[in-house]
Amino acid sequence: MADHQVRHLGVIMDGNRRWARQHLLQSVLKGHEKGGDTFVDVCRWCENAEIPYLTVYAFSTENWDRSQTEVSGLFRLMKQFFVEKMDLCIEMDTRVRVIGDVERLSPEMLDVVRRAEERSKDCKTLNLQIAISYGGRDEILRGIRKYTADVLAGREDPQELTEELFERYLDTAGIPDVDLMIRTGGNHRLSNFLPWQTTYAELYFTDVLWPDFSEADLQEALAYYRTIQINKGR
Repeated sequence: MADHQVRHLGVIMDGNRRWARQHLLQSVLKGHEKGGDTFVDVCRWCENAEIPYLTVYAFSTENWDRSQTEVSGLFRLMKQFFVEKMDLCIEMDTRVRVIGDVERLSPEMLDVVRRAEERSKDCKTLNLQIAISYGGRDEILRGIRKYTADVLAGREDPQELTEELFERYLDTAGIPDVDLMIRTGGNHRLSNFLPWQTTYAELYFTDVLWPDFSEADLQEALAYYRTIQINKGR
């Protein structure tokens, strides 16, 4: 693998609802369905590009505030992926992990997630992290609570705390930081996605709505990344 190649790609999959409205569809869930197809394609394109880590923003902590109809529909689609696409993930040698505050998921959904993670745990070509009920600040707070519990139990000394040690308490423990973050849909912000892990990430924004995102769009983003001089302050 080339030195200046993306090892960890983050993606904010934005624009599903606007895509549905542009196409005069009766429900925004039709946009989410089409976006789900794009997501599966992107996993394949990442493997073709030899990108070993992919993390996507599927459902944020703020998304819980959307209408019950949309939230229920989104979880129906996510459950469908974990049930119906796992054979394809295993065929593609893709390990699936879910990050976020999974305790907010229903017992049924959490069981589906855990079974998918177990089934794919030995896959190695692509490490896929799906952020569900995820917020970056929430992740850091949860990490602090876990670290504090270890301090109170005598397992950790706060005087020995380092960035490397604290990273073990994050949802992405053992996963390298993001190299390139792509956001579709035209907005230029991270929206509380992986704030710790994107400290030195290159940010790439495109007006393309997520359901229309193509392999050519991905290659354009990767070509842009290869032109960047990354020195991390050195």
